[in-house]
Amino acid sequence: MTTRSKVFSRVAGGLALAGVTLSTSVAMAEWPERPVTLIVVAGAGGGSDYTMRLLGAELEAALGKPFTIVNQAQASGIVGYTTYSNAAKDGYTLGQLSPIAQFKLLGQANFTPETFTAIAQFNADPSAIHVAKDSPFKDMKELVAAIKADPGKLKIHCGGSCNASWDIPFVAMLLDQGVDVTNLNLIPGAGSSAALQELAAGGVDVVLCSIPETTALAQAGVVRTVAVMSEERVAIDTKVPTVKEQLGKSYVGGTWRGIGGPAKMDPALVARIEGSIKKVVDGDKFKKGMEARGFGVAWLNHADFTTFLGKHFDETTKVINALKTK
Repeated sequence: MTTRSKVFSRVAGGLALAGVTLSTSVAMAEWPERPVTLIVVAGAGGGSDYTMRLLGAELEAALGKPFTIVNQAQASGIVGYTTYSNAAKDGYTLGQLSPIAQFKLLGQANFTPETFTAIAQFNADPSAIHVAKDSPFKDMKELVAAIKADPGKLKIHCGGSCNASWDIPFVAMLLDQGVDVTNLNLIPGAGSSAALQELAAGGVDVVLCSIPETTALAQAGVVRTVAVMSEERVAIDTKVPTVKEQLGKSYVGGTWRGIGGPAKMDPALVARIEGSIKKVVDGDKFKKGMEARGFGVAWLNHADFTTFLGKHFDETTKVINALKTK
């Protein structure tokens, strides 16, 4: 504890005895004064793990306190979300906040935008469609045609929880292409790393996740990316065409990652944490670390991220309801 904190504690204690209370905003002004736990809602080795570890390492370097990464991918990340949303509101247990609306819509968890404090978003990446190197599908036209002919034949891994960031835009595209999406064989898992290993082993036919997460296996000649769901080709691999280039219509979607905490955190504490994250995200080391692996830096402050989270729930509700009525 700093000298200032010790003095403050003695003053606060004296005032408490006198029946006077001080704002928790002031009491939390020096966060962090001890180690912070960051919950990753995916397994080790994927994009969520890499970006959260990079952020945690830079926060640790900047603030001088340990930031411990804990992977809790169980139940498609529900365990991780539950852990930090039920934690104390003191800022010492925070976690990855990514697409979560699907859980309530599918009856898997009761998460709403009000379950979390959306502190800041730091990343966004477009979804991409990946197959094994020796897959018979050379482009999106062939793949969509095969799925349309027999929607349940191919095993499509969501690269994490289904009805979320990677597969919602993919399924919406198939729906628009006239596919009976109610019969799709969608397989959830413990994150993109596990999904890609399954693809390499021949256990699934398609994996939906970002391009940066496939780099090692692509360089090893094991995985091939068919298309990316963005308006333009991505810098990390400009050889990969967009879906629009192959189907003649734009289909865009992907994931985003931010830092969240339990609901109703103290505004001054949120501002302190947001400011600390902002300094790291603006720093050259973080930007270069993200760029080195092809992950996009996308910033939203607390207010904008809170608004965005509500829109995410609204948009996901519309898509999933449409699929249910198909």
